[in-house]
Amino acid sequence: MHAGVTQLVEYFLGKEEVIGSIPIASSNELEEDEGTYMRDIITLECTDCKRRNYSTTKNKKKQTGRVEYKKYCPWCKKRTPHKETK
Repeated sequence: MHAGVTQLVEYFLGKEEVIGSIPIASSNELEEDEGTYMRDIITLECTDCKRRNYSTTKNKKKQTGRVEYKKYCPWCKKRTPHKETK
C-alpha cells in the first residue's frame, strides 16, 4: 500500500520534487546540525614506538577519559598497548 502512495505523490509532484520514498524521513527538518554527533574520531598511538597506527571512534558520553587498547603494531611486530592521542 505504501508503494502506491509514493507513486501517487511522484505522479502529482513530479519525480524532481520528491526527495525520497518516505516523505517524512527525507524532509529538511530532520537534518542533523554539525557537531551534534555522539561519537568522536580518535587516533591510537603505540606506547612502544610512538607511531600512530589506528583511528577509531568512541562514545563521548560513556568513555569520558582517554582509552587504551591492546592492538598489533606492524613496526614493533607484536601486540602492544595503544593509547588515545589528540
